Amino acid sequence: MPDPGFQALAALCRLRRMETDEARRALAETLASEAALATRNEAITREIADARQRPDIFDRETFSAWLARMRSEQTRLTEPLRGATMRTAANRAVLANRRMAETAADEALGRAVTARESAVARRDQAMLEDVARALTRAPVSDRDNAV
Repeated sequence: MPDPGFQALAALCRLRRMETDEARRALAETLASEAALATRNEAITREIADARQRPDIFDRETFSAWLARMRSEQTRLTEPLRGATMRTAANRAVLANRRMAETAADEALGRAVTARESAVARRDQAMLEDVARALTRAPVSDRDNAV
């Protein structure tokens, strides 16, 4: 029958792996959201810079209205981008904590397995030593019959 301590540690290791995977998924989602917002913000910045380099495209009034609209859109992106950046940082911290917990559980299971293997090896060694002692104490006639 399997040792309940090992079963509990193995279950804990599986749970920690699942938590780490979930933290990775959450980080990936927030990174994607942040990247999309940052890409849109950069696109607006480039578009404004390109339009300023070519003043012949718009007349003055049209350019002013367009620039105000683009700056307004950029301003609307500021808060969601800041929020996405903060969520990404928080999810990075969560993932780091989950990785540490997973590592700790794996190490605990490894130590338990090592301790169990050591106990089995000590028990086997003690049994071999007992058999060797019994054989050395046995009379010669008994040793010949054993062979």
